[in-house]
Amino acid sequence: EVRGVRERVGVTEIANFAKYQVSGPGAEEWLEWLMTNTMPALGRLVLTPMLNERGKLIGDFTIAKAAEGRFLIWGSLAASKYHMRWFEKHLPADGSVTVQRFHTDLVGLSIAGPRARDVLAGLVDADVSNAAFRFMDYREMDVAGAPCMVNRISYTGDLGYEIWMKPSVQRRVYLAIKEAGAEFGIVDFGMRALLSMRLEKNFPTWFAELRPIYGPFEGGMERFVKFRKPGFIGRAAALAERDA
Repeated sequence: EVRGVRERVGVTEIANFAKYQVSGPGAEEWLEWLMTNTMPALGRLVLTPMLNERGKLIGDFTIAKAAEGRFLIWGSLAASKYHMRWFEKHLPADGSVTVQRFHTDLVGLSIAGPRARDVLAGLVDADVSNAAFRFMDYREMDVAGAPCMVNRISYTGDLGYEIWMKPSVQRRVYLAIKEAGAEFGIVDFGMRALLSMRLEKNFPTWFAELRPIYGPFEGGMERFVKFRKPGFIGRAAALAERDA
């Protein structure tokens, strides 16, 4: 499985990530305060840790700016109830921010490997060339005729795309991916293969390398901590960790 992904292309099911939508006129300002990284431009993604007041890692997210005042967030399913409590505890009292957690009403597939772009190009009308659909871009497009949200990112560390959709069209999209990928030798791969590949690329994972016993510098996440921002939860403690 790993060799098939690294040398050709593979597909895996990714519904087991937690998924949220943050919306409202105060959404961007609120996320800037909640997360250590700056929020992305429209149609872009960022990776960001989330800290508690003691400057310890309590979350690790991918965030897309889907529209003005609307952000999509992906994180750890195992921590999703804790994260929803944290989000709700810190919501502004003026009602300017709404947080929605998706359950099985949003599912996903990931294609990864050097032929991933060839597979996607065969399923869409949109331009998915490297110049038009860059690393860390977010796009909404039809995939195999089904409305999808597509992130150009992969947890394997290869060229790859996360494709998110309603469960009613997942089987259609999966079968179309397998058909389009047949000429490139597409393989199915599972979570154990994914976790092996992320280790090869030194990507951390929640509840293993990233836990609340570590700060962002201990966890190797310092490039995602932006002290030039006016403020975020845990900033003072993170500064002290950096300086020590």
